[in-house]
Formats: sequence, structure tokens, C-alpha cells
Amino acid sequence: MASIDVVLPEEAAGAAYEIVKNELVLPFETWISKDKFREHDWSLKTRIITNGQNVAETIELAGSDKNSILIKGPGITPTKEQTQKVLTGLGDDRKPEDLSKLATGTPNGYMRGHWLVKGNLERYENPGIKDLIVQNLPSYENAGEVKFFYLEGGRMKDAQCIILEKDCEVRVEFKHKVVRQAEKLSKGSPVYFKLTKRSDVEDLCNKAIESKNEIMFMSKYTVRPELDGEKKKIYNDLREKHGLERKEGNQRDIVDAAFAYVLGNPSKDNISVLVPDPSYGPKIADVIKNVYMKGVKKPSKEYSVCRFSAGKSEYGGLNQTVKEDGFYQVFIGDKEYRINVNAGDMFEEMHYNYDDAVRYVKQVFNQAKIKNYDKVVFAFDDKDLYDAPVAKAVRDYALIEKKVEDEDFFLINPSKVAVKMFTAPLSGKVCYAYDNLWGDIVSDAMDLGASIASINSVILLADGRVWPEMGGAGTAPDLLIKAKEEGFLRYNPVPIIEALSVGIKEVAVNTDLNEDEKAKLSEFAEAMHNAYIEVLKEGVSTPDLVNKLTAKNKKGVDTASFVREVRLKMHELLGEKGIYNELKPKFNELMKEIR
Repeated sequence: MASIDVVLPEEAAGAAYEIVKNELVLPFETWISKDKFREHDWSLKTRIITNGQNVAETIELAGSDKNSILIKGPGITPTKEQTQKVLTGLGDDRKPEDLSKLATGTPNGYMRGHWLVKGNLERYENPGIKDLIVQNLPSYENAGEVKFFYLEGGRMKDAQCIILEKDCEVRVEFKHKVVRQAEKLSKGSPVYFKLTKRSDVEDLCNKAIESKNEIMFMSKYTVRPELDGEKKKIYNDLREKHGLERKEGNQRDIVDAAFAYVLGNPSKDNISVLVPDPSYGPKIADVIKNVYMKGVKKPSKEYSVCRFSAGKSEYGGLNQTVKEDGFYQVFIGDKEYRINVNAGDMFEEMHYNYDDAVRYVKQVFNQAKIKNYDKVVFAFDDKDLYDAPVAKAVRDYALIEKKVEDEDFFLINPSKVAVKMFTAPLSGKVCYAYDNLWGDIVSDAMDLGASIASINSVILLADGRVWPEMGGAGTAPDLLIKAKEEGFLRYNPVPIIEALSVGIKEVAVNTDLNEDEKAKLSEFAEAMHNAYIEVLKEGVSTPDLVNKLTAKNKKGVDTASFVREVRLKMHELLGEKGIYNELKPKFNELMKEIR
């Protein structure tokens, strides 16, 4: 039987999901039976209790069931301090470092890289919403100077990248002890390993601190704790030495959010942007410099960002802070590469399978075809050894499909693509394809000048299924705290409604149902999507979005009121006029108008 597996959102997103489920799903049992839904708890607490096994079990269940569509809600990616707080509350004597990455990190990388999923991520603008929102783009005319500090030398400093000449196994050892289990990779796959010297990070951080500016630190310390996380610790230790307060926990310094913030909130004061990374650091500097100089411009039509997120690259890589002097051994087939290291330095190894690159390229072109996009832009540099296999896969597939480079598709340097996307977007409907980490950073700024409600994500599975995510506002813990004080919720539920709509439509299209069931679910999914669009057209929204709407008459309401308005519109669109007439006066009385 076809089913919908829902990974429950956390915090305010979880509260909003319950409202949406109770108003937009359960009352419509003649259209979609409630037994189609299977809910799964991936909360931080449950992940810690099960040491992440609850995540693995859900993926095995949904991934192996070809009639299942999984819809993932936003969850907490905890800091070490948050994890320790939950452990303490549970009376658990374990330390955060004793737990699996599935418990302490984000499950996203595991989910997308799982052999049953092999999923790449597409972030897109919700259809129909663009013309409903006024684009309040930031001005950089009075912005102060931005100084950039990032590790010099590029990706290849103190690093090697080996392209496999044949299928073989790859593993990593430290002083003859396995630290990365053997994995078989196909011919053409890249294996990259790099040493980051502690002294280089210390020198960089000292220079940024000595600039005397307000510092915007940027790193991915939540998902790469022993690489980016160690760099943040170095930064904080040096702040302390300079007599400055430590910046522990989430300081709006997770790189994707920080990048979007600097673009969207230009400061009149001089600031320093500190990115202790040699790969995405210079890209961030390139984009911010160009945006502050040329201004930002939104694409005129719908567009999306497809991220290559299925492999063991970036977030799925091996990252370790070296505890003692020694050496790493990277074994590629029968060859050994030895890297001498000193205590305190940081080592990373990452790779992706060439077969996954080929699949990703096909998925990007296929999504562009399904969505009738005019152009596809691949942000991969064929002169970069680590990017080169993806560039090769693009050109090989294009040759088979008779697609012409620089007409049907483009291969452009990653930072140049991002600069173009923000300052001079290509005409028409465009799909931008990036690697996972840079694509993550860039896609977080897609809603610049618009609203988080305008953006959602889907995972493109290897078997053709699509798993939607309830992206948007994340878990928004501050809104849950505010709701307890005010007695009502301000969370924007549009990303949740959109994800459910997409998921239900996928069940109708890609699972084993009879034609009547398919037609019924498709009509219901369309009504769910069109209903929230119509409500926004009428100027009704949660407070975060209402002032940005193009409607003449605007009404800011709480989450429950907005969802009830969507429910009324769904009854109307589905021809249930009697139910609409019965509920309308009741919902009018319950409506809570807020600002």
C-alpha cells in the first residue's frame, strides 16, 4: 500500500505541523486516508536515546519501500553544548563524542548518501508565489568596508587529489589503525585528502582579530565538528587571549546563514569576514565583493539550485583533529599515500563515486526538462581535479543527449556562477547545479529580499522518487518560546503545506495505485498548493510575510488562522461548498489578527 512517511519537525516547526495535519489532512479523509501516514520521531532527544538508530530504521523502511514517499521536517543540528544538555537531562553519563554522528549531527548527509536513497538535493522557488511578494532587496550604497580573511592556497594546499584509474577500494588509517572503513569506488572517482596546519588557522584568526572590526565568523562547525568546529575553538581561544569574550554556540555564524545575513544586512560599519577555509572562503569573498559593488538582482523567473549531495563528499567526509604526532595512510587499491601530521593539526579525506556524479548530472537535466527550464548551469571547474569528474559526466551525458555547451547548458567556475546568480542572473527559467557545500551556502541566500516561505527543497532519489523537505524557517525555537508567552504561534506554515502537497502528488504519480486513487490524490495535492497561494493573494499571511505581499488589503494572522483560511479554500476548490459554508462563520470568529 502506498504510504507517506513523515519525519516530524522539531520545536516551532513541529507545533505548526500539528496544526497543518489537524486542519489540512485529517478532515479530508474522503480524499486521503489517515492510515497512509507513518510518523517518525527524529528529535535530538530520541536520536541520543537510540544513538541514531531511529534515523537508520526510518531510512531502511522508507527507502526499501518503493511505494513510500518520505517528507522530512526540519530538525535540530546541535552544538556540543546542546547535546551535553540533553544527555545531562536524561541522566546519561555518555559524552557527546561517545555518540554516533547520526545522534549528534545532522541526519541529512546520511539520508541522502544512503545506498537506498542516493539522493541529491534541489532547492526551488515555490511555483506561483513569486508575483505575490514584493522584492525588498538590500542596498549597499552606504555599506562599510568588508575585509576578508580566509586560508590562502586554495583547495590543493597541503593536499592531494587522486583520480582512480580503475575500480578499487579506498580506506584511511592513522598509525595503522583504520579510521575510514574501506569503500569500493568506480574508475574516474576522485579521492581528496588534506592537512590543515593549526598554525595557519591561528595566524589567520589573529589577523582578523587585530583588524579591530566587528568579526563575522563563518564555518560549518555543526556538521564538521573536528574540522570547522576545531577552527572555531581556535578562534575562541585566541579571542580570549586578546581579552575578548568567547562566541560559543550558534552566533549566527554557521556559514550558510552567515553568508545570507551579510548579503541581506549590509552594515554601515566596517566588518571583517573570517572564513578559515581555503575552498569556500575565497568564493564567499568573491560573491560578497561583487554584490556590494554591483548590487543584488533577483531572477525574473522561477529558478532552482541542485546540490550534488549523495556522495561521501564534504559533510560525509572524514574530519579529524590530530591528537598526537603520527601519520595518516590513505590506501587506494594497492597504493599507499602517507601524510605526516602533528598533534593539533586537522586532517580531512573526502571522495565521491563517479557513478554518483553521472546520476547527479542526469537528475539535473531531468529536473530541468520536467520543469521546462530554459538553461542549466553547472558550477564545476574542469581545471579543479576534484570537480573535473563531474564536468566530464556533464559533457559525456550532453553528447549522448545532443545538448550543446554554452547554449543548452553551461560549465562555469563555481564562484563566477554564484556572482552571476546574485548580480546578473541569466534570463528565463534556470537550474543552477553546485557541489553540496557551496550549493548549501548559496541556496540559503535564495530567498534574499523575498521570504523563507518562497523556498522549499526536495531530495531526488536514484530510483526516480522525490522526497520533499519542509524547508523554510527551520525549527525556529525562538518562536516556540514566544508562543508560550503569547498563547498563539507566529510560525509561517507555507513550507510545511508545500512539502505535504509535493509529497502527496508524488504518491499519486510514482507509487502503485489504481487510476481513481491517483486522480483523487493529485486533485487533493493541487488543491492544497493552490489554496495557500489563493490565501496569500488575498493578503492573509503570518506576520513575517504579510508586509511583503503585493495584495492591497493585508491581514497578519497567527499560524492557526492562516491554516484555517487555507482549509476553507481547499473545501471550495474541491467542490465541498456545504462544508465551506458551515465552517466559514466559525473560522471568522476564531481568526486572530496580529502584527
